[in-house]
Parts: sequence; C-alpha cells; structure tokens
Amino acid sequence: MIKLDFPGITQAQFADAFAVLEECKVPHLPTLGFAYPFMGPGGQYGHCWWERDTALALSGYKWLGQDFCEKCLENFSLVQKENGRIPLYGYDKVLDYDEELSAIPLLFEVAYRVCRRTTDDEYIARIYRMLCRYMEWWLSPVKRDAGTGLVCGIFEETDPCDFHDQHTAAEVDLNVQLCVGADVLSRMADRLGLTDEAAAHRRTFDDLRARVNRYLYDPETGLYHTWLVKEDRRMTERVYNSAFDVFKRRIVTADRVPRLLAALKDDSLFGWNSRWGLTTMAKNSPEYVETVGVYQGHPSWKGNIWTQRNEIITAGLVESGLDAEAAHLALQTVRTFNGNYAEFVSPSTGMGHGVERYGWSASQYVELLIEVIFGVDYDAWTDTLTVTPHIDPSLYGETVSIRNLSLGHGRYAHIRIACGDTSSVNCRVTDREEN
Repeated sequence: MIKLDFPGITQAQFADAFAVLEECKVPHLPTLGFAYPFMGPGGQYGHCWWERDTALALSGYKWLGQDFCEKCLENFSLVQKENGRIPLYGYDKVLDYDEELSAIPLLFEVAYRVCRRTTDDEYIARIYRMLCRYMEWWLSPVKRDAGTGLVCGIFEETDPCDFHDQHTAAEVDLNVQLCVGADVLSRMADRLGLTDEAAAHRRTFDDLRARVNRYLYDPETGLYHTWLVKEDRRMTERVYNSAFDVFKRRIVTADRVPRLLAALKDDSLFGWNSRWGLTTMAKNSPEYVETVGVYQGHPSWKGNIWTQRNEIITAGLVESGLDAEAAHLALQTVRTFNGNYAEFVSPSTGMGHGVERYGWSASQYVELLIEVIFGVDYDAWTDTLTVTPHIDPSLYGETVSIRNLSLGHGRYAHIRIACGDTSSVNCRVTDREEN
C-alpha cells in the first residue's frame, strides 16, 4: 500500500481515495460492450461506463494497478464505432445525438499516461491505432467547422454542456484537448518508429494551435472564449475557467501569458486565494451559480469547484513552466477534496455535492498529490524516474514523504522531501514495499 506523510492529510484519508476507486469498480462483465474490468463514476450513476469518468479514474489508480488500467483502456477499442467515434457512455443514447456525440476527449491524455508506464509495444500500438481513429472522427466534417477549422462540441463534449446543435460553438476546452490529442499521438508514433505519422500529428497540433490562438483569443478581455460559429463571434459574455486550458502544451503564445495569468490570479474572478479554490465560472459573470445537492447538468459547471477543471489548469501551468502557480493550485485542490471526494464542491462552504464518493475526484486528488506536489514521473519507455516537486510556500519547513509507489516489475519508489525555497529531495528505489 502507498504510504503518505503529509501535513493535514492522514493516511486513512489518503487510503480512502483508493477505497473510493475500488468501490467504483463494476463487478459484472461483460457490460455494455466492455469485456475487461473498469470503473463507473460512482454513487447513483451505477454500473454504466462513461468515457470521461472511466478514463479519469485511471489517472491516479495507475500508481496502484497498472495492469487494471491497461486492460481498461482496451475496452474503448471494443466499443469504438466504424467511423472512429467512441460513445459518450455505455447506453449510447442521448436524445437524437447518437451518431454525432462523444465526450470531451480527455481519453487521449489518460491513455498516454498509462502507455508511458509499459514497454509492450504491441499494446501501445493497439491503443495508438484506437486513438488515431478517434482523432479522425473529431476532425471529420461531423464535428469540424469548415470556415474556422475549429472543432465544435455539443452536450458533454464541453463544459458547461449547454450547446445542443451541431456546428454552433467551438469551445476552448474541446479544442485544447484535441491539440493535446495530436501531441499525444505524435509522441506515441515516435515511440513506435512511425516517423511520417509522428510528423503528420505534429502538423495537426500546429494547425489547431494556430486556430485556437487566432479565433478564440480576445484582445480586449485578454482571455480565450468559445467561438460562436453561426454568429461569427467570440462568446465574451461567458467568462469560464477553460480560458486557462491553453497553458496546456504551451498553446498560449508567450506574449499573452502575463495578462492571462493575471486574470487567473484575480480573486474577484475565480477566487485564486480563497479558502476552497478555483470556481469554474467567473464570480462576476451573469451566469454564475452554485448548485447544491444532486448534479443539475450544466448549471453545476457554472460556479462550483471540480477536480477535472483544476487538474487541466494545474497540468498546463506545469507544462508552461509556471511552477509556483501550479504548486498553489495543486495544494489548494488537494486540501479542498481531501477526505471529501465529492463530485463537486461549493466555493462558498467547501461542502461536497453531487455523488459523495466520486471516482474521478478521488483519482485526480491522488494524481495531483503524487505527480504535481511530489512531482513524481516514471517513463518506462526510457526507464527514467524523475522527481520535480512543486511545493507551495505554506509547506516550507515541513518534511513530506511518500513510499511504495509502484514502478512495475516489482520495483517501488520511496521519496522524502524537505520543503523549502530549494527543496531537498531524497529518492530511493527498492525491490519491495516498505512498512
């Protein structure tokens, strides 16, 4: 079992995050086209798989069950349609959208992170081909606006999920994830020695990145906004925190970073320095609302705090070299959701709402703690373990540790950090777990 020593987090609270994920496992197979074990969202959502929930559950669980994660990814190949589409969820029935709807494709990044922890190239190639077909569907006329070249999303292909007509809106979060997807495919192709394909994926990334910066950035607000295709304009009246997704893969151009960062850290907008953390929508937005109780659809994405939104922004801050900001947001999110693995949290009270023991919240809590705060990364492709911690100043003077992180093949990493302005890291790898 992974052992943690961290101020404000008990071992029981940390272990409970993995207990939540175990509770989300679906016991009866095959189920809705899935032949291998997987995790549902949790709670009243039952034993159905959802592309986003089932994928995100693997983000943290890979540190405990890599084999489970690898087999789980294979399920998406089993349900993939002939044209490359992967359904939103197991029943694949949402109003009249069946053949037009997927989910916001966080699957690309999750699959890459799982694949980096194996050297089985036959397996990597199977997942790569599945993801290539998926990208082809996203870039097809079904989803792509011919005029701007941006990809349009409906329903849960974006958050808030309140667009229901195709080719109406090209959202920031969706187009960023497709940029990420193109980058993921280029890296996987490089691993497999597919030089020409890797170059093609890089061209796709460069093309989408240029379109995001051309159409979605508004020079007056200094933010990135949804492009309303039919109205030929940016939706500047909606100030949503997906504006900061462009820190991912350094999509944002360097000259725009200072202004974008200032907006992120403006307490009057998203509560950067508040006790509970980053709101999904700017607090001064006319659409801002905090919902309580059960999930209420798109209104629940217009003010509440979600690990998914915070993880994307935090990872982007890391990728853009904004380490201090990444450390702040990661710790804030971990503390907010510690022992509180709810679907979403109220920014006014810190109380959890929606499903109380929600899979992706628990998974991303683990991911942020291990991979951002402790900064642990293992790349099986090069057999390289790196530890690059992101320590918030509130932890200076503390000593934190994490033990028994599985690297596969019976090896475990044990890390101890003396926190400070220049943190001291002690890292050991052994062939057994420690008590």
